[in-house]
Parts: sequence; C-alpha cells; structure tokens
Amino acid sequence: MDGTITDSGPVILDAVEASLTDLGLPVGGREELMSFIGPPLTEGFRLHAGLTGQDNARAVALYRQHYRRHMHQAPLYDGVARLLQQLTAWQIPVSLATSKREDYAVEILQHAGLDRSFTAFAGADPADRYGSKEEVVRLALKRLGQAGADTRRVIHVGDRRHDVDGAHAAGLECVGVLWGYGDAEELAQADWLVPDPAALTTLVGRLMGRLAGWQGQD
Repeated sequence: MDGTITDSGPVILDAVEASLTDLGLPVGGREELMSFIGPPLTEGFRLHAGLTGQDNARAVALYRQHYRRHMHQAPLYDGVARLLQQLTAWQIPVSLATSKREDYAVEILQHAGLDRSFTAFAGADPADRYGSKEEVVRLALKRLGQAGADTRRVIHVGDRRHDVDGAHAAGLECVGVLWGYGDAEELAQADWLVPDPAALTTLVGRLMGRLAGWQGQD
C-alpha cells in the first residue's frame, strides 16, 4: 500500500520521528529512516533503534498514536485510481496485502473512495500478527479464495525488496513498481518492473488476457 497506492512516506517518517523523540532516542536523518517504509513496524524499530520486547511494543504503540492522526494526509499516486477502475472493469479481483495494520489500511482506502475496488483485504492485526509480507500475502490468497476468486494465478505488486521476497516465498510472481520507494536495483529480483500505473495496467491486462478491445490509457 505504502509506496504503491499512497505516497505515505512523509506521514510515516513524521510519526517515526515523533515516536523516537517521545522515547528519548536519537532520530537520525530521513534517509536513514526510509527503512521504516514497507516492512513491519516491529522490524523497523528493532533494526533502527535496537528495540525488542516491551520496548518495541511501546514504540509501535507511540508510532500508531501519531500516525493515526495524520494518515489521511497521504496522497494517492497519480494513475492509481484509474488503474483500479480498469481492473474492476476487467473483473480482475484485487486484494490488499500490506504490513500496515489492516483496519487503518481499510479506513484509508474508504477515505479515498477506493475500497470497493478490492475483493479482499489482508494486513497486520492490532497485535502485529500477519505483519510479514509472506504472511499477509498468504492471508490475502486465503481471503480471495474465500470470496470466490480464482487464485490459480495471482500476481503481487509492490515497491520494496520485502515485497518481492514475500511474494516469492508464498509462491507468487511479483511486479516491482518504480514510482514508490524502491529503485530498480532493490527490485532486481522482481519478475517484472513497471515505471507507472499505466504500464502496470497494460502488463496485468496482457498477463490476464484482458487487452482485447482495450484502447489503453491517455
């Protein structure tokens, strides 16, 4: 979701900085904090600040207090709404698979008017279970199946290395998108790379056999 649907980096980094300050810990530069975008929060605080156990849980709770107040400020990437509209028109089921807390992610999509484009949602629960990318991808597959979707070929879309690794660990192909927070080098193991949502629309349409009669995007 972050770096794929929403340009949420500034909101996330503001919340990370505020939570580290609350804990009396060094904040560091924004470039260093970019590692928080994408992976589970528990991993971010462990790797950046060495926090484990209850200290890690407290950092995550503080982060969420700050993030919750500003999460709707993150804008959609240009072309994402149209991409989802086209997938809906093609009747291609879509599931969210995010390491973000699921209820927050769904609320963000509802606020943006995009929730009806999704067949299923999968994310971390309030106790941070299902937070790894492999876990949420497998949960998304399960929920797509429960919704009656054909899951014989499912393609994961993401902007960071953990997206690629998690998708492959779950047995899926992965598209790396270059409009988010990862670059071509980080996404080198992805099955495909696309520069923008229009290119992703074309790729998915081709892979799913939906391009006949489609005129493309302006």
